[in-house]
Amino acid sequence: MEKYAKIIVNNNSTHTDELYTYKVPEFLIDEIQIGHRVLISFGRTNKPIEGFVFDISPYKDGDFRVKEIIDILDKAPILKQRDIELVKWMREEYICTFMDAINCIYPKGIRITNYKVVKLISCECDNISSKEQVLIDEIKNNKNEIKIDKLVVKFGKSVNNTIKRLKDKKVLDIHWEYKSIKNEKYIQNISLNVESNIDDLIESLNKKRAFKQAQIIEFLKYNTNAEVNDVMNILNVTKSSIDSLKKKGYINIQKLDYYRKPKSDYTIKEKNIDLNDEQKNALKILGYSIDDYNKIPFLLHGVTGSGKTEVYINIIKEALIKGLDSIVLVPEISLTPQTIARFKNSFGDIIAVFHSKLSSGEKYDEYRRVKEGKAKIVIGARSALFAPCNNLGVIIIDEFHENSYKSDSNPKYSAIEVAKFISKIENATLIFGSATPPVEEYYKAEIGEYELIQLKKRANNKEMPKIEVVDMRDELDKGNKTIFSARLYEEIKNNLENNNQTILFLNRRGYASFISCRKCGYTFKCSNCEISLTYHKGINIAKCHYCGFEESKLSQCPSCGSSYIKEFGIGTQKIEEEIKSHFKDARVLRMDKDTTSKKGAHERILNEFKNRNADILIGTQMIGKGLDFEHVTLVGILCGDMTLKIPDFRSSEKAFQTISQVAGRSGRADLSGKVILQAYDIDHYAIKYAVEHDFEGFYNDEIRIRQAFNYVPFDNMISVVIYGKNEKKVINNIQKLYDSIVYLLRKKGHNSFDFILGPNPCIISKINQNYRWQILAKDLDVEIKLLKSIIKYICVQKREFIFDNDINISIDINPFNIL
Repeated sequence: MEKYAKIIVNNNSTHTDELYTYKVPEFLIDEIQIGHRVLISFGRTNKPIEGFVFDISPYKDGDFRVKEIIDILDKAPILKQRDIELVKWMREEYICTFMDAINCIYPKGIRITNYKVVKLISCECDNISSKEQVLIDEIKNNKNEIKIDKLVVKFGKSVNNTIKRLKDKKVLDIHWEYKSIKNEKYIQNISLNVESNIDDLIESLNKKRAFKQAQIIEFLKYNTNAEVNDVMNILNVTKSSIDSLKKKGYINIQKLDYYRKPKSDYTIKEKNIDLNDEQKNALKILGYSIDDYNKIPFLLHGVTGSGKTEVYINIIKEALIKGLDSIVLVPEISLTPQTIARFKNSFGDIIAVFHSKLSSGEKYDEYRRVKEGKAKIVIGARSALFAPCNNLGVIIIDEFHENSYKSDSNPKYSAIEVAKFISKIENATLIFGSATPPVEEYYKAEIGEYELIQLKKRANNKEMPKIEVVDMRDELDKGNKTIFSARLYEEIKNNLENNNQTILFLNRRGYASFISCRKCGYTFKCSNCEISLTYHKGINIAKCHYCGFEESKLSQCPSCGSSYIKEFGIGTQKIEEEIKSHFKDARVLRMDKDTTSKKGAHERILNEFKNRNADILIGTQMIGKGLDFEHVTLVGILCGDMTLKIPDFRSSEKAFQTISQVAGRSGRADLSGKVILQAYDIDHYAIKYAVEHDFEGFYNDEIRIRQAFNYVPFDNMISVVIYGKNEKKVINNIQKLYDSIVYLLRKKGHNSFDFILGPNPCIISKINQNYRWQILAKDLDVEIKLLKSIIKYICVQKREFIFDNDINISIDINPFNIL
């Protein structure tokens, strides 16, 4: 019986974003499954390329010639049926290609390399030139076969013409070859294959002067299993001695899988924690849901320090009892060490970790551990959601209000929406946890799309930390031009004297926000981006935090030639310098992107602070959520209204969330906490509600504003950004996009286009030498499905007919920011 497979080809072109039909060869008919990664020949050149089987059928759709699948590349399918449904959904939901979505799931560390090989097939030809003979001799020296890439390196690109002439003369043949690479690591274990008379064997080897072999046998007599490399290092013997013993049948060598596990030096003392009544009630509700077949997502709204993590741990225990796997997402890599440590105290080594700081080998081995059932709990950042769990029972997204759960590269997916899709397919319990839920998600709980569970009290029954607001305008009036208000300075001093710890928060790294000429006002900007450079004092360099550009020549103004150059504004580096200046005996740590770039830096800084080797921790958003230090009694928020200056409809919500989350780091154990909030716009409703720890009050005001201006959750928004190196082309192409949208909407009977904002330059109009223009569209008078289908038709299906080749398109559904 014949079989045909529908295959997605691993090719980045939008032209190949469809299912291709291939015949299944007879030797693979009983083996091939949906989800298998296969090798196929593709295009006119029959280049070997990998593909993914999405369907298998006994017939093909139409009368056309088909190629055969070359081979299956893995024993078990890479993609499950769930993954295939997810890929199809993501392609439609986020206007991306099949491969964009597959790459989210596809394990790191597996790839196909393909290359052309030239083979000498005949030496009998009369009209061979000297140049051609040199090439023939080179191929002969490589056993009559060599990669064309190697010939190009040696002879230059012109060698391709010589190869073509010799192919036409039937001297050479050209064909494709491939290599399937898996980033797997193995160890070789060595053991004795002799049960008795071991001492006689050792004596016999010594008599034959095979002293090293005798030494190995004696070592294995007392060490039943040892790794080959360890034996070689300990005994200082060579591999040849081991091979000789194996050849004689005296030893066995076994090849075993080796899993590279991510290292984490961060530990937390294990505590016996009794759940309070609110936590028990939450666990009871969540426990019932595991066996429920008509469940909806849960929104666990718990104030900072209410013990949400203990609820997570206990619901995962219930899932494990039922043989179910769990996924726990955290928004920041800085939270991963603490989360892993707390979960390892409860679950040991059945945890797999996924985040950006892992090597590709570590990522692949963690993937394998989950797929093989050796790990039952997955912890990590956004990408951990795609881990190949075998029997998924619980998905937890902690601090789910964070922007990092929205991808900023194609496909621009929301982990919240993807989690809802996966949980529905798997019938898994889905828990969104936060002290400051996103406004649109809390609205869904209000209208019944989510079930709301609330933890209104801190787990230790302590009061929420008192937030004291300092108006920095008054400080200026009093002549205080420093970064620290008099109140914050006083409280830091008291905290140091009382041997308690302090956290200082400023969501801006570097030393100064910008550098300017005091004579003419010139501001140093990135040569690639429309953004000012941030000064980093320690290395005396101004950096662009968007593209990485650096400028070191800062002594003279390029506009007027003046040497009156001055840094303005503040960053975490300047805060650190000021603290060390005011409090000379204070031990200070700084945690931002600059200090955590090296692997293991997060764990090192958190360990130092946890172990009380530092008095003050200064940081950006990395320290603003989730972290739990029992000796922190003071939190200073240095610029609480900074977020309010961002031109974004979510700026008030972000300000409220930031203040609430950072304030929640204080007074989490037995000691009471205090927060000093410095700001200029102290009358803003976001700040007033944050000071009172009043989420419901903030939500009620914010939801009315959202409804009045038709923002989410009442209307969806689509952002399309056109960007490229040539500004005129970008403007021309964004206009073509607008005209195409209007034309297609008119054909659908629409005559008013007020819901389309733009075309306009993006707020940050240039990044990394790319000019950026944007169109924003709300689904006020148009269904979101129609709007998405029109944009997909224009930007994906008809892209080559409408847009220039050297421009780029970025599509984002309900973007988290519109900068």
